[in-house]
Amino acid sequence: MFYKNLLCLLIGLIVGIRLTEFWNYFKFNVSSRTTEATNDSASTTAYNGEHSEGSSLAAHLYNNTRVLCWIMTTPANHLKRALHVKQTWGKRCNKLLFMSTQEDKYLDAIKLPVLEGRLFLWNKTREAFKYIYEHHLNDADWFLKADDDTYVIMENLRLFLYPFSKDFPVYFGCKFHPFVKQGYMSGGAGYVLSKEALRRFVEVGYTNRKLCSHNNLSEDKEMGICLQNIGVVAGDSRDEFGQERFLPLAPIHLLPVDTSEWYTAYLFYKQDENSSCCSSRAISFHYIKPKEFYSLEYLLYKVRPFAVHDGTNKLPDKANMTALFYKWRHELSDNIFKN
Repeated sequence: MFYKNLLCLLIGLIVGIRLTEFWNYFKFNVSSRTTEATNDSASTTAYNGEHSEGSSLAAHLYNNTRVLCWIMTTPANHLKRALHVKQTWGKRCNKLLFMSTQEDKYLDAIKLPVLEGRLFLWNKTREAFKYIYEHHLNDADWFLKADDDTYVIMENLRLFLYPFSKDFPVYFGCKFHPFVKQGYMSGGAGYVLSKEALRRFVEVGYTNRKLCSHNNLSEDKEMGICLQNIGVVAGDSRDEFGQERFLPLAPIHLLPVDTSEWYTAYLFYKQDENSSCCSSRAISFHYIKPKEFYSLEYLLYKVRPFAVHDGTNKLPDKANMTALFYKWRHELSDNIFKN
């Protein structure tokens, strides 16, 4: 009798969990159909920021520094993770795409022709960028890859990208130094390719196995090697104080002190021991739990500390991309010598 009751309890728990998932899917489907366009018209028509101060400037950036966001996800994570990206920061992308190995009518996930699993993340990335090149090349100026547990502050991303030319072969993220001479960008923190970088990746690198491997190896490292081989520069995304904007860890892991055992060892640019871990213009955080997506939304877009305002009222000057190219190449030589 005991085992029979235990079996009934387990069956009841499983059924309850499935019903809860179905109900969450149902609620999401209703809200997304009434408040958002479907993924086929996924570029939002207006800026979705919620602060009035600076909103006109953010709206200007939204229309003039267009960013397509694609989210790496899996069928098992459509509801558990990807859903929360769509309901929070993903709304501020000019276009939002979810790349998976299974279609999902609630998430509008795109089914890619690859196998599922960590061993195939590089192939999934290759196919995702190829799909975007073929279907959405002219829908954006910059193309952001992020994981389904990454949170991105789109206003800060656009502000950072504004000075740079989409026609220059460059990509940005949290730059690591092992394995790739010019550095490569952490996959978890997210990285963003210029339009020219995307074009080169597909037209030059996609089919050339000598330049860009088809091996089942580390996604972000292989992306770094590929982009280096096809002449795409790994840019410096730090702020004026040398603090990182793209963060491969969650705030709880970085503040008040970095509790990781690997992060600082991987950084391309060594941090000053006395400096803060993160830029005040941080762009992304990784390893964000589902509930934390909504906490960040509240803290970033709802909380209004009295009399606190940074006075930002103008955009930065456009950058000299040729000068930056040689600057970054010089930094590369210095970094190799130091390491």
